[in-house]
This record gives sequence, C-alpha cells and structure tokens, in this order.
Amino acid sequence: MRNSNEIVIVGDGFAAAIMLIHLLRKGVPATSITLVGLGVIGQGNAYSCASQSYRLNVREDLLITFSDDPLHFARWAQNHIQDPEAKTTAGYFYRRHDFGRYVSELVSHELGSRQLHHIAARVTKILRRGDDWSLRLGTHDEFIAKQLIIATGNAPPIWPCNVNLKLGSPAWIHTHLVENPWTGEYLQEIDSHEDIILLGGGLTALDAINALVEQGHRGMINVITPRKIFPPVQAPWQRKQEPKWPKQLSPRGLIRFIREYLPSADATSSEWQCAWEELRVNLNMIWQQFSSSQRFILLKRVGWIWSLYRFRAAPQTIASYEQLRKKNQIQFILGRAKQIICAEPKITVLLGNGGESVGERIINCTGVGADLLLNNLISSQLAMPDAIQQSIAIDTNFRVLDSNQQAWENLWLIGPATMGSLGDVVAASAISKQAEQLAEQMKI
Repeated sequence: MRNSNEIVIVGDGFAAAIMLIHLLRKGVPATSITLVGLGVIGQGNAYSCASQSYRLNVREDLLITFSDDPLHFARWAQNHIQDPEAKTTAGYFYRRHDFGRYVSELVSHELGSRQLHHIAARVTKILRRGDDWSLRLGTHDEFIAKQLIIATGNAPPIWPCNVNLKLGSPAWIHTHLVENPWTGEYLQEIDSHEDIILLGGGLTALDAINALVEQGHRGMINVITPRKIFPPVQAPWQRKQEPKWPKQLSPRGLIRFIREYLPSADATSSEWQCAWEELRVNLNMIWQQFSSSQRFILLKRVGWIWSLYRFRAAPQTIASYEQLRKKNQIQFILGRAKQIICAEPKITVLLGNGGESVGERIINCTGVGADLLLNNLISSQLAMPDAIQQSIAIDTNFRVLDSNQQAWENLWLIGPATMGSLGDVVAASAISKQAEQLAEQMKI
C-alpha cells in the first residue's frame, strides 16, 4: 500500500464513481487517485440490485451524468438495454441494475488501459496528520491522503426501533428480518403465501411491492406508515416557465408562495408536476439563504410533504400497488413502530399509538440510516453537524466545515449527505453536477 495518496475518494457507489469519472475527464492522472470501498465501483446500495423488479423512479432523460451531453444515458439505454417493460406513457423507467451497469461501463471507458488504485476496505476513522489526512481501515491498515473526498452516498438502513429477538434461530432471524432491502436479495427467500410487513411507505416499499407482484405473491401485505398514502406516480411533465420569486423570502413566505404557485389539479397530473418541477429549480439557492434554525424548522414542519412529492414513483410500481389494492391484498396500518418482537414463526410490530401488526417477515423500508464515519468526524471536532442534524456541514464549494465553522482546504463531501447544507441533492443528476463542479476545483 502506498504511504501517500494525492487524491483519495472514500466510497464505492454512484457518488464515488461519478467523482472518479469527472476527475479523469478533467485530466487528473489515474495514478494520482485512490478509491476506498468494499463494493463494485459505481453500484453501491442503490444500483447493485439482485432484483430485476427494482426500477428507477425518474425517466431516462433526467439521468444526466454530463452537463455537456444530458442525453448520454438515454442514448446508451436505447443501444444497450433490452427492457420492453421500461416504456410508459410518462417515459422510459429502466431497471436500477441496468443504470448500475451503465455507470460501471463509464468507469471502464474513462480508465481505458490505466489501472486504478482501489482499496477494497471500509474507512472506519479519519484523522488529521499535519496538513494531510490519515485514514484508518477496517483491515487495521492506515494511510495518508493529501486531498480527501468523502462520497459514501446514503447510509445503509437500520431498524428505526428496538428489535426484541425473543425466539428464533439465527438463520430464521437473518432471512425474516430484512434490515437492508436495497439489493433485493431477500426476495428469493419469500414464500408466496407469507404475510409481509413493510415498515415504511415510500419508494423502497413500492420497490418491494412491485417485486412481490412480479413474483406472484399471494399473501397479505401490511404497510406500516404514519399516513395512508404512497408517493404519486410520475406524469409526463415538462418545465414551461420560471417562477417569479419574491425577494427576501422567509420559510413561511416560501411555503405560501409554493402553495399559491401550484395549481389546484391533482398531484398525479402533468400540470401539477410541471409546476412543482419549475419550483424546484431555484429551491436550493433559497434554502442556502436560510439560517440553520430556519432550515431545521422548515424541514420539521414540511419535510414529509417534500419527500412525498419530490420522490415520485415509477408507473410500473404504482400499477403493482393498484393490482394488490383491487384484490384487497394490501392494507395501511397507521402509526410508527415502537418495538419489533420476533417469536418464530411470527413477527409482531408494536406501534406507538397502541396498535400492532403481525406477519411472517418484515422488511425495513424506512430508509433510516446512520453514517458512522461522518458521525465520527463530528465527535472528533473535525466537522460540525449540518443545519438539520443529519450529516456534516459544508460550504458551497463542498468543503467540510470544522467545529469552528472554518472550511478545510483539502477535505470535501459530495452526495446525498450534503442536503442539509445545500438543499435538494439526492438525484443522480444532482450528484453528477456536484462531482463536475468539484473536479473543476481540484488541484494536482
């Protein structure tokens, strides 16, 4: 292992891969880059899907990896993907596995015959060593990075409540309590007559529903969620104009303007979604103008509404849900999980409102996760919490802020974890734009 590494990227999923791609495209030598991560570069939790039923929730022309060639993926998909079911009236919604294959091919193309220094390990701690960074690995090795980019993506899901393993063999517990469902490997273990509990009612739950329908599931599906609603289906929307935003908006004024701008049409209509997407263009700039306390209050009050309409669903997944609904094979159970009790062969979920749900398998679809590496940076005062207390704070140049709110000159963060500082940064196209902008700043 090299003692000193010029540029180190921590992560192996989409954010890390697209950062690597943009660095290579800007002429940074592959010999100057080290990537640290356990998985296949470019796939990560989101795109290393074992299930062919997991689909992207955005149409193909919105997956922009290069700002100077926005339809790159759309063209690639036409030539490399055989998926008749991808086509809908709202556009093409391809399998996530195929998008992961696309990213892997981009990495291979940009590298060419060059070899990348890829360390197959997990970074457990980051320390300051003079002007550089010391990275400790799960293998107990340690090495130095002169410039460090954290691109770990979304943290793997963890149970949002206490799990009581009252009775059950280790093998049964491992297969019937699905803590991280993102790859879909658990699906092949499910008997078609099992009663399933889905903990959470967002896109991950819809992924599970679509997969279960496609494999002919006959058992009951119980969806535990605070609200009896799934994200709306994507419509064939197109932005038509730019909103005329008022100056010096407060959070309350922002909410009022959004309400007034949105039409009275249904949220599944092209008209409504067109207006919503027009609003999204400048929301990040407005978000960054708010104070930390304003951001925290805004997210607490309307964060769930934002998530509901921001993360709309692929038409295929909503069609699967409707199929189950018509057969009375799915039901919402309102509430939040307080405790999960395992007593083989049953699983019981106790709710905070006194209710409960019983099934034979539970799938964690909440998306709740914790990035231990980022938390460690905060505890060691090398970073400070962001405005919404979910990640570390950065400036508009992606530089991590220390506990004194000073930006490090050689430590950056990109990806979904920047949301609290920069706003709506969750889609692949937004992360690609971050990587492109950061690659412009890098010095070597």
